[in-house]
Amino acid sequence: MPSMLGKRKARPTEEKQQEEEGSAAVAARELLRKHFEARFKPVAAPASASCAAKPKKNKNTDSDSEDSDDYYDDEDEDDDMLSDESEEDDEWGGLSEDETPEVEVVDHTSSQPVNISTMSKKELKAYLSSRPPSHTADSAAQTKEAKSKSANPTEEDSAAFLANDLALQRLIAESHILAAAGGNSSHYLSSHAEENAIANNKTFVEGRTRRKTTDLRIQALGAKQSVLSQAKMPMGMRKGINQAVITKEEKRRREARENGVILERPMALKKKGGGVKKRRSERPVDMPGVGKMRGSELRISARDVRSIEGFKPSGGREKKSRGRRR
Repeated sequence: MPSMLGKRKARPTEEKQQEEEGSAAVAARELLRKHFEARFKPVAAPASASCAAKPKKNKNTDSDSEDSDDYYDDEDEDDDMLSDESEEDDEWGGLSEDETPEVEVVDHTSSQPVNISTMSKKELKAYLSSRPPSHTADSAAQTKEAKSKSANPTEEDSAAFLANDLALQRLIAESHILAAAGGNSSHYLSSHAEENAIANNKTFVEGRTRRKTTDLRIQALGAKQSVLSQAKMPMGMRKGINQAVITKEEKRRREARENGVILERPMALKKKGGGVKKRRSERPVDMPGVGKMRGSELRISARDVRSIEGFKPSGGREKKSRGRRR
């Protein structure tokens, strides 16, 4: 008997657990039904009250009868759930076209780039200054910009023509250096140019060519002597170098003349004692064109005076004077 009493005391806890599980399942079904109704269509209430609570059993019944009742109750609940699901399937008629939710599409990508406005230097200076902006200055600046834009095409053309002329002059003056360095293999090269091309076919040829062209440009701007020329060396060595330069230049010009190639204008050089002297430098800009300056004194010779006055027709007296004997 005491063992039976112990079993009867443990039975109510199992019943409570089953009731709690059943209530949790009912609550879950209710939440699912509410969500379905909010999403699609309200569901009609079932005919049989399946969610009603079952009457509690008497505590004084036997354990066998309680187990059988619990088994039948579980079967009834399963049947009710299946019937509810079948009724819901029968009553729901699917989605209607009018009640289908519209899909909202948001496109954050844009093909056009965003233009970020930047301030010019003048606008930035006016923005940072404490003075209020003046409308007159803005209007004047706008008129100046309009005038400059209207006059820009001719100025741009003249600047482009001037740059092209300068580039062409440099190309003609530096063509012998570029030919000696060995340019395009498809171009015709004289024997002298071929020899130079073979000799210059070494490393750092571009650097040496650049130095020579830069030296020519500096001399064209008014340099007194070449940067590449050596100031001090023995006289015999200098004469030999100068003679080799002269012969090489003569050979280059002779071959160019025979092949019909137009070269740059030669510089007037004078030979004296085997050496080479450059032509006399031109008169400076601030010096007078007539006479010679000695300190602060300008001396004009009779020859300069005659060149200024020009030719005069001879008179009768001069003829008589020519006939006299002295």
